[in-house]
Amino acid sequence: MTVLDAQMQIFVDQSLSFYPADAIDASVAQQRQWYNALCKGFAAPLPNGIGFKDDTIVAQGGHPVPIRRYQHQSQTNGTEGIHIVFIHGGGFVVGDLNSHHDICGQLANDTGFDLVAVDYRLAPEHQYPDDINDCLSVVDNLLQTGQKMILVGDSAGGTLSACVANARKSYVGTQLLGQVLIYPALNRGVDTPSMTEHAFAPLLSKDDMDYYLPIRVGGDRSIIASLGGNYMPMQTLDYSGLPATHLFPAQVDPLRDDCEIYAQALRDANVEVTNHLAMGQGLVHCYLRARNMSDKAAANFEAICTAIKGLAK
Repeated sequence: MTVLDAQMQIFVDQSLSFYPADAIDASVAQQRQWYNALCKGFAAPLPNGIGFKDDTIVAQGGHPVPIRRYQHQSQTNGTEGIHIVFIHGGGFVVGDLNSHHDICGQLANDTGFDLVAVDYRLAPEHQYPDDINDCLSVVDNLLQTGQKMILVGDSAGGTLSACVANARKSYVGTQLLGQVLIYPALNRGVDTPSMTEHAFAPLLSKDDMDYYLPIRVGGDRSIIASLGGNYMPMQTLDYSGLPATHLFPAQVDPLRDDCEIYAQALRDANVEVTNHLAMGQGLVHCYLRARNMSDKAAANFEAICTAIKGLAK
């Protein structure tokens, strides 16, 4: 196991203090309670000049999807009409508009773009394809009103962002400017070297992945391979035409190698892609929350914002 520096070890220790050792065996309601407490414990105030308001988008079947719009109170940098669409992580089970509130506010502030955060339906109460349909409904609403967008997601949100890109790549070159995927699951939990090397990594383990991956389909692993690129990004049959992509894996993470496998598939399809593996050295899954206490995480967050800004050029 890679030895973490002192700053990252403090972040890991503080994160683990919110959970008992057997947390994965707890009820979903209890897991959400612990996760919400963790998010609140690391939350920072929004930057000055960033406002927000809650809204809803009507999804397929009439379901209202809650969203949160982060807006610059003084828009003077020429970025009108370009939005970040942020899809949160949480294993498809936990997370909401509050869990990543400060992260979204800082992304909006540091990139100069307005941001729309999506509160998609969670498993196990809601099963696939409810989650991706909610995300697509929000994206389609922005597309229909002429907005340009950059997809950004962390962990399970990175998975969903890449699935959105699979489904809406006809807008690449016009309105879908790119995607930035932060420690995402992309490859259906295959036994990569990182899945073995970091099977017991802090904050995300192989056992966690074995729990989260099938929960969207009632635990029935037998049907996953047939669900296609709207369920897992690398189940698409065609990578050509996907948007320019930036990948930000964490080194100490069973999902680390998903990014390089995906990046190679995009390179083979002549899609512009950068895997920022070097930026993730010494970092663990969920490092976005460590950006205010870890120099490495802060540098990574800055690189993420630079990548987002570069996609708009």
